[in-house]
Amino acid sequence: MGPTDGFLDRGEAAALVAAADLARGVPVLDVGVGSGRTTPLLRLLSERYVAIDYAPNMIDAFRKNFPDLPAHVADARDLAAFEDGEFGLVVFSNNGLDTVTHEQRRRVLAEFARVTDETGVVVFSTLNRGGRSYLESPFQLRRPTTRPQFSLRALLVAVGRRLLDPSAQVRGVRNWLVNRSKAEDHRSWALAPLQAHEFALVMHFSTLDDVRTLVAGAGLELIAVYGDDGERIAPDRH
Repeated sequence: MGPTDGFLDRGEAAALVAAADLARGVPVLDVGVGSGRTTPLLRLLSERYVAIDYAPNMIDAFRKNFPDLPAHVADARDLAAFEDGEFGLVVFSNNGLDTVTHEQRRRVLAEFARVTDETGVVVFSTLNRGGRSYLESPFQLRRPTTRPQFSLRALLVAVGRRLLDPSAQVRGVRNWLVNRSKAEDHRSWALAPLQAHEFALVMHFSTLDDVRTLVAGAGLELIAVYGDDGERIAPDRH
């Protein structure tokens, strides 16, 4: 078993391990649950578990996988169905927060703060404006990096994927052409289409300054930040 089994990356693993020390055994709200990737991970922390997702088809898929667990169609921007302080841990994984507008992000976190008790923890992930996913294009053969490098293996893999699934490449180019005009760069945050979703989704990209402002504005305290490599980043770093 590797350190990222069940997790998207080492950063998610590190964040949830850190949260476990503070929130073990408390009621858990799993936001944007999808078909339930995070469910076995969070059930290790607590038997008191509730799942929600904005998409009804995702909740249908979740219920097929976990028929005995409570799951609801709900919008993270409005958690009126839940009481103040009802949960000890709220998790919004897989950059779900980046799918709403810049202004709505604070509303989401404010709702998380409301339904989390005074000693509770909120865990969320957000794309990095300084990371490799920002401003990717369907025409590049490798992802951008801060250090120039050449990898024949990576080049062959990239070419092979395009040859094996040319329809995905066509969709990606079409989506990118449609959505690139929606890109915005405000320096401390940005909007851009994301390659991981074939450029069909325009996502929010954050900086640490943006995250600090967002968290404080929602009435939360920023206690830890992790990169996707699992390394802890000083919350006050610039």
